[in-house]
Amino acid sequence: MSSARAHERAAVLLEEMADAHPDEAEAHLRSAERHRTWAKNERDLARRHG
Repeated sequence: MSSARAHERAAVLLEEMADAHPDEAEAHLRSAERHRTWAKNERDLARRHG
């Protein structure tokens, strides 16, 4: 689960970066979405195999 939390923290940071850098916001938000997907996958794996 620590990996899922790390992905969630990364997503939050990327969202903050999107706010701070509007010219790069779209790329940061796409990356944040990927990190949230990876976090969900990590939680699902932990539930299935934990």
